[in-house]
Amino acid sequence: MNEHQDAVNEELFDIFESSFDEIFVTNASGVVIRVNSTCEKNYKMSAGELVGKHVVDLEKMGIFYPSATLKVIEGQEPIELFQMTSSGRYLHVRTRPVFNDQGELKSVISYSRDLTELMQLRHRVEEMEDLLAGYKKVLHEPFEVEGLISKSEKMERVMVTIRKIAKVNTTVLLLGETGVGKSKIVRSIHQLSDRRNEILNEVNCAALPEQLIESELFGYEGGTFTGAFREGKKGLIELSNNGTLFLDEIGELSLPAQSKLLHVLQEKQIRPVGGKVPISLNIRIIAATNKNLAEMAEKGTFRKDLYYRLNVIPIHIPPLCERKEDIIPLTYYFLEHFNQLYGTSVRFSPKVLNVFLDYEWKGNIRELENMVERLVVTSDAIVTIDDLPLEILHQELANKGTTLPEVIEEVEQKMIVQAYEQYKSTYKIAKVLGISQSSATRKVKKFIHERIEGDGYSEK
Repeated sequence: MNEHQDAVNEELFDIFESSFDEIFVTNASGVVIRVNSTCEKNYKMSAGELVGKHVVDLEKMGIFYPSATLKVIEGQEPIELFQMTSSGRYLHVRTRPVFNDQGELKSVISYSRDLTELMQLRHRVEEMEDLLAGYKKVLHEPFEVEGLISKSEKMERVMVTIRKIAKVNTTVLLLGETGVGKSKIVRSIHQLSDRRNEILNEVNCAALPEQLIESELFGYEGGTFTGAFREGKKGLIELSNNGTLFLDEIGELSLPAQSKLLHVLQEKQIRPVGGKVPISLNIRIIAATNKNLAEMAEKGTFRKDLYYRLNVIPIHIPPLCERKEDIIPLTYYFLEHFNQLYGTSVRFSPKVLNVFLDYEWKGNIRELENMVERLVVTSDAIVTIDDLPLEILHQELANKGTTLPEVIEEVEQKMIVQAYEQYKSTYKIAKVLGISQSSATRKVKKFIHERIEGDGYSEK
């Protein structure tokens, strides 16, 4: 019987060791109890170095990220994910919990397949496809707007609409929150239109003093009012003739200015302040607002007839929080831009990118761009979570439901573990951290000894 069992065990061991996939087994707490030889190739560590270590420590060491085992322990259900190792390998990980007869978690088993060569081949194919798409774009549509990223389905729909309406002269109304990239959309429409070689003027209606709006937009005849130029002045509308005029924050226009703008849109003519002869125009006007013009029209603060005239083709640009697929491409775009601008080679850690994905970005693309520039200027070569400003970290903690005492304990644990690994003496730990030796002893017991013993090991 023993010989038969030994033969079975030997056969099972051979199967375990010769598996094409990595097999990685931990106990219910996350401590590694068995690995096969494939792990050594993936992590550049021997089985002896891996066994006995906690997956939290391996993740902190950067051996792999993220830890599938931790997610299974937390959720008590199987998961699949992609993992990056310190040796630059890409792994597809399938992790399963194993329960005892009482329904308690007994162990966690992970099966990982190395997809590095496949990923590299995929990247090469994607690069070739992007190169081919670039050639097609040059041949058929040689226009590109810097910083206009549209990886998400919502933005792709916006881009399809833009390409459809760019060639016609219909008035367009852009709707969306501040910072979503309305100016870039306007430049895209202009560059794709037949007016691409003519002027594009942009004016923020909210930035013009109310008493100057009419003269700035519509111009004036000489001698119309005190302080005016003797020869008069052309307004931005006339200066945009044959080109495109972008009126941002259109909801800030006064009612008299709205009335004159309506006349321009309907008659394609302009009459400068104090002028008697109308001037014919060939102009395309694109308006934008972050306000609800329909609601303003009902309240009488915006002309209904102008609203309907502007609202021929409304395009809603979704906020960044509704198109998370664009966050990482935009981050890398801005990162490359500012690295070139400042002569740096800053990179973002995976944890920082995960925080970016979870952050609300109430300031939209503008806030993301400013944040990337700030981190490039103020951080070291690799941006970590410690480099992120408080407003982002505060939301990250709120998303996780983390309390201040929990944060303090996490920092305290990290400092104690690092000090213990370096000094192995509660006396030296107390001296370095500025606490009493009795306090250092208690914290070492809490954060190191109890955790090891709880995982089924004791300190020798």
